[in-house]
Amino acid sequence: MNSMLYVFSRTIVLLLDAVQLMMLIRAILSWIPQNQKENVIRNFVYTVTEFFIAPVRAFLDRFDWVRRTPLDISFLVTYILLSLLSTFFSLL
Repeated sequence: MNSMLYVFSRTIVLLLDAVQLMMLIRAILSWIPQNQKENVIRNFVYTVTEFFIAPVRAFLDRFDWVRRTPLDISFLVTYILLSLLSTFFSLL
C-alpha cells in the first residue's frame, strides 16, 4: 500500500512539474512575436496551460481590484498554486 501511494504521489508531482514547465514555455512564447497563425507548438502549450489558468482567472475576476489591475496575475497565482500542490504531493 505504501509503494502505491509513493507511485501515485510521484506521478502527480511529475505531471504538475510538466505543467509548470509548459507555463514557463508559455511565458517565453508570449515575448516572441507570432509570425504564423497556425503555430502548432504555441497552440498546444496554450491549450494545455489554459486548462489550469482559466479557473483561477475566473475566480480572480470576482474581485474588483484584480479587474482594475493592468496585469493578468492569474498566471502567477496558478504557478504558485501548482508549486504548492507539487510540494504537498512530494511530502507524501
